[in-house]
Amino acid sequence: MLHGTVSRHSGENLYLRKFCLIIISLALVSIHIQAQNGWTQKADIPTPRLVASASVVNGKIYVIGGWDVNINELANNEMYDPLTGSWEIKAPLPTPRGCLLTAVVNDSIYAIGGGYSSYKLKVEVYDPVTNTWTQKNDMPSGRIGQNAAIVDGIIYVEGGNYNSRECWAYNPSTDTWTRKQDIPLPGRGNSSLTVYNGFIYAIGGSTYSPWNALPYVFAYNPQTDTWTQKQSMPTARFGLQTYLVDGLIYAVGGGQYDNSAIATIEVYYPETDRWATCPDMSKGLIWFAGAFVYDTVYVFGGIPAGWGSVESKVWACYKSALPVELTSFTASASGTEVTLCWSTATELNNQGFEVQRKFSSNDFVTIGSVTGHGTTTSPNQYSFVDKLIDPGKYLYRLKQIDYGGTYEYSNEIEVDVRVLDKFTLEQNYPNPFNPTTTIGYVLQERSNAKLILLTALGEEIAVLVNEEQDKGYHKVEFSAKGGSAAGGDALNLSSGVYLYKLQAGSFVATKKFVLIK
Repeated sequence: MLHGTVSRHSGENLYLRKFCLIIISLALVSIHIQAQNGWTQKADIPTPRLVASASVVNGKIYVIGGWDVNINELANNEMYDPLTGSWEIKAPLPTPRGCLLTAVVNDSIYAIGGGYSSYKLKVEVYDPVTNTWTQKNDMPSGRIGQNAAIVDGIIYVEGGNYNSRECWAYNPSTDTWTRKQDIPLPGRGNSSLTVYNGFIYAIGGSTYSPWNALPYVFAYNPQTDTWTQKQSMPTARFGLQTYLVDGLIYAVGGGQYDNSAIATIEVYYPETDRWATCPDMSKGLIWFAGAFVYDTVYVFGGIPAGWGSVESKVWACYKSALPVELTSFTASASGTEVTLCWSTATELNNQGFEVQRKFSSNDFVTIGSVTGHGTTTSPNQYSFVDKLIDPGKYLYRLKQIDYGGTYEYSNEIEVDVRVLDKFTLEQNYPNPFNPTTTIGYVLQERSNAKLILLTALGEEIAVLVNEEQDKGYHKVEFSAKGGSAAGGDALNLSSGVYLYKLQAGSFVATKKFVLIK
């Protein structure tokens, strides 16, 4: 089976753990903060550079190509061994270039496009076992600033120089290129591509004349060869990196005009097509290379802003920057109290949880908070009691907040709160309905319950329930078509207003519902 990973000139897709992204710049500010926040400085990269590309094969990181501070195109291929912390010089890239992309398919590294003095069409493949390069069929058109992603062993290349909209698919098995559907809007240089659930998300980018940062997000479906525009990124930028972390896409750094660098971090939720803002990096960074191996994130080179200097620093962050891993979240009602219980397997930088509640069509509101355990790899249990609330259906969720202000929400859970110390006939739900609805009622004590369906004039149509029932809550799933009464008579009602009546001992109550066909 084909498998692969992809890197861009702005760096490889890093499968970071949540929150590691949030503090990336803290490790880049200066040497004086090394070993803080989980980041440690490693051996400098032998050749300082920007717009290089990094790929991982069998636990080794290969940093390939790039530019120096004078925009000289580099052929350097340097391998970093995370286990020994050492560098080794490997066979140079046959065609020197920066702003290239690299992609790994079946343990071979494909170096595609790039350049500066001229736009390269080259596709060159590096074999780490033999330390040799092999030339493949050229790209159909040369370009720099293009981006790529891998789906099912196929390398998809999108955008690039001079406002290109082109999208191509390269099949390493057949060494062939196939034109795909153009991305809808031009100006896709220096964007970033990330794969989620089989879709390729193209985020940000720039036009070239003039240089303008773009906020656009498009999702590409390789199965149908179609693009769909999604919610735009709040902050327009190019030269950014995106990372897929636990089903969320983090957009980190980048620039908004020529030679700029910004510190903005934003997170995209693919399932709900929405963006949220995270705390900024303390220092803007653009065009560094990165890799993820042995549960550790590595950052190589890049520039903080402008062209005055190029970084040689290498920083590493072990994945002990763990997310808050919620393993359970439950709710139980007793009278007018709801008890919420949840547990975590691990926590990182966890300040605590806000407990939020929603009733009917209202928005969620915060009703309390529970302090977290900071950073821990031990399981923890939490609980919260919501007291003295009215009967009805409620939704609850948790808002987990870290010390830096980053937050995320848990799944929502529904609780049905009922008073069980008196007879009650509830309004059916939904209402109006077609063709089914639920009728609920509460028996204060064990009783003979009789639930009757009536016309709007009070004429009996059918008996839905007629039996001895225990104390507590009961419900009937009623269908206006093909349903049956307690006596077995088939029902086939027309649209209109109907009544239903509950008799239990001396208790009698009647409510109205509406059938719409």
